[in-house]
Amino acid sequence: MNINTLAQENIEYKSYKLPVRLYPTNMRKTEDGKVTYHAKTMFRNRLSMEDIANDLIATGVISNENTVGIVTLWNKLNAAMIDRILNGAVVDFGIGVLYAKLLGSFESSQSVFDPLKHFIDIGFRTNKETKELASTVRPVIGQGNTHMPELIEVLDIESGKDGVFTPGGQLVIKGKNLFITGTNEDVGLYFVNRDTKEEVCIKNDKMAKNGTAEIICSVPASLASGTYSLMIKTQKSKQNPSKETVCEVFDKTFIVE
Repeated sequence: MNINTLAQENIEYKSYKLPVRLYPTNMRKTEDGKVTYHAKTMFRNRLSMEDIANDLIATGVISNENTVGIVTLWNKLNAAMIDRILNGAVVDFGIGVLYAKLLGSFESSQSVFDPLKHFIDIGFRTNKETKELASTVRPVIGQGNTHMPELIEVLDIESGKDGVFTPGGQLVIKGKNLFITGTNEDVGLYFVNRDTKEEVCIKNDKMAKNGTAEIICSVPASLASGTYSLMIKTQKSKQNPSKETVCEVFDKTFIVE
């Protein structure tokens, strides 16, 4: 069912059917350590007018009609609207208005249309009624798949605990998007002392395993007693690899006794 049909027929809109996912706007955090997110609608599929016609028939909104008849009528309406629009009319078809617009830059007020520089497009503007209907929707929001590293579990083989680092021991790090790659000098896995801010780095060529879901490496023997965080610096991003190093400090803390 489309929004216009629902509005006309006074059918309650099922807001829980609109899936939305949140994605981090930038790979880097802001100066205050926060990450902002933006929403993307998870489009289920692309429907044709034939699909919409089948919806109308299946739900009983239109009876005594067939799909072919509805689509044929819709195509005739489309042709009539396009003719009006391309002759300068603004057509309101319920959901919003359609209108023609000329795009491209003109050098002077005396310039003429040049098909190599200019083109005519069809613009769309949502009408008030549709916006009001959309404002009642409360979509289901979930977390989208991102390229940011995510920590799930860190297991110290020596102690068998998640939360303890044993200097010189083996560490198994599990998560998402953990793969460390790039040629920048600062790329690597860092052990950061929360008190002294001292950082000890392990390069990716010194790791027993460097994967997206798991990293296996040795705990630096030089770690002093204290509280630590893990930090990943990598050039991996949507551009693989990116030119700039991306830094991610995980919130979870670990103890070296």
